[in-house]
Amino acid sequence: MTVYTAYFSFIVFVLLLLLINSYFLISLNIEKRKYNEIEKRKEGIKESLINILENKATNKIEEINKLKDCFNRKTDIQAFHKAVKECYEDNLYKDELSHLLEEIVNINKIVKSGIVRKEYKESYALYLLSEFKMRNEETGEFALSALDKNSLHVRNNALNVINKNNDVTIMMKAIELINSKKHYFNDKTIIDFLDNYDGDKDTLDNEIYLQMDRYNTNLKKNIISHFINTTNGTQKIKDKILNYLQQTNEKEIVISSTRYFNKIIDQRSKNSIVENIESEDWEVRAVSARVIRNYPSEQIIEKLKNTLTDVNYYVRYNSAESFLKLVDKKAVIEEAIKNEDRFARDILLYSMNTRGIITIEDYETLVIKNKEAENMKGSALI
Repeated sequence: MTVYTAYFSFIVFVLLLLLINSYFLISLNIEKRKYNEIEKRKEGIKESLINILENKATNKIEEINKLKDCFNRKTDIQAFHKAVKECYEDNLYKDELSHLLEEIVNINKIVKSGIVRKEYKESYALYLLSEFKMRNEETGEFALSALDKNSLHVRNNALNVINKNNDVTIMMKAIELINSKKHYFNDKTIIDFLDNYDGDKDTLDNEIYLQMDRYNTNLKKNIISHFINTTNGTQKIKDKILNYLQQTNEKEIVISSTRYFNKIIDQRSKNSIVENIESEDWEVRAVSARVIRNYPSEQIIEKLKNTLTDVNYYVRYNSAESFLKLVDKKAVIEEAIKNEDRFARDILLYSMNTRGIITIEDYETLVIKNKEAENMKGSALI
């Protein structure tokens, strides 16, 4: 009985392997046929698009209607996507293509298509609209409504559509929704959204400048980061951020404003940054100690000597880095040898060592020589 059981189990095992192998072969064959079909349809769609754009279509309206029918089948939508992507990559009539797609693409049909599971349909539609670089009002309003969805993925895709829409009104509406804090958007997402706007950036920046005083702290902080990334410091923006630096007590705004004046040099910010080196908050002290190197003076050097002894490591480290930038090698080594604070000596030595200014062995030799010189001086006085 045991032998028969073993034979039976073996036969079942072999049959299962054959079934699994057959399943994978059939699946691969289906996928290959589907791929070939999409590739074939893609070439036809691409040819139709180019013919319309180059005014070679025998009947333009008929060609457009045929392209509209692409959104009735899943494989045709995929083929249409690939064709449009290749046209953009080939730099074929970019602006004209965008306008043509506004006439052809049917958002509702994309949403209702069965290419992806139900919960991903809206996200997929937004992804396609972003790829198509759609700029009409319908697309903008559809993306705006998606910003109110619970799915983070949908909201992020909606932002990608909006900043390619070239409509500053739509952008400002989206910013208002972000400001409402109804849904979460992380800092990088917000900054990238502002930085990557495809429309007139100066117009957008001016609109943001006019409204940012009433925005919440987090959005305001991200707008300042956007100005750091994309502007060369227009006077009115410098004035506004200087006002934030001088007037606000909000830590995040103070830190962002200080970082702004790390890139956009403005001597008017110097006194506030110096004052903030003595802030009660270590993060404010740390960023101030780093930025102050861009505003050199004897007063700053003396201030940095004091902050080398700060209780917080990051403040000490930034102070050491700034000190190294503002004084010569000899002065840094002398400060490291003579400073009575162990933490100050250690951080200066670490900074010098990482920069290749002095090795630990050379430093220890100098310390010994300095002690011997002091002892000899003391003996001479006796």
